Amino acid sequence: MRTCIQTSMFQNGFPKALAAELRQRIPENARFAFVASEFEVFHEKTDRYFRHFLDMFAACGISFADACVVDGRMTPQAAQEAVKTADVVWLSGGDTPVQYAYFEKYGLIDVLRAHPGVIIGMSAGAINMAETAICTLACGHDVQRIYPALGLSPYTVEPHLNPEKISEELLQLSMERTIYGICDEAAILCDGAASYFFGHVIRISGGAWELVSCAETER
Repeated sequence: MRTCIQTSMFQNGFPKALAAELRQRIPENARFAFVASEFEVFHEKTDRYFRHFLDMFAACGISFADACVVDGRMTPQAAQEAVKTADVVWLSGGDTPVQYAYFEKYGLIDVLRAHPGVIIGMSAGAINMAETAICTLACGHDVQRIYPALGLSPYTVEPHLNPEKISEELLQLSMERTIYGICDEAAILCDGAASYFFGHVIRISGGAWELVSCAETER
């Protein structure tokens, strides 16, 4: 059964409860594919984040038998194979619509939709995992964009939410669809059978908001 995890950002490694879920769901000697947001430039930055997140996994007791970066240094066929054969796929942060355009260009959309393993999206990756991607001005996008996305998760999300400042933009958008605000250090996990919330998550719907999950204090 596929596990989908949508996250915002972790400044100090995975929180304890989420780390425990990762250890339970990621098999030993797993293969890891880190899918970039910008495929064809900024390779040094991509590699730096790749190493950073591998270190985060290692810090909570998870090591991989094989790990690779998926970007423009691969052919589309090699990128598809790397994602298809990975046990854990990480969809990185960055420019959300640009990332989705690269998914299309490199033939990764159907591969991701069919993937049976663990898929983790951070920031832009988390937005693109939803059925509908919402790119808001409040989240730092240059223009507001709404488009059909991967459909891996039932949750439309707003990463990096400031719980003390829910924007009017989000409240207006929530009149049409429910949005889950994921604060930094938080995550939503969905495995098809159930959903779990870690850290500070806020549901925004019908022009109002409510707290779904509180921030963790233990790591």
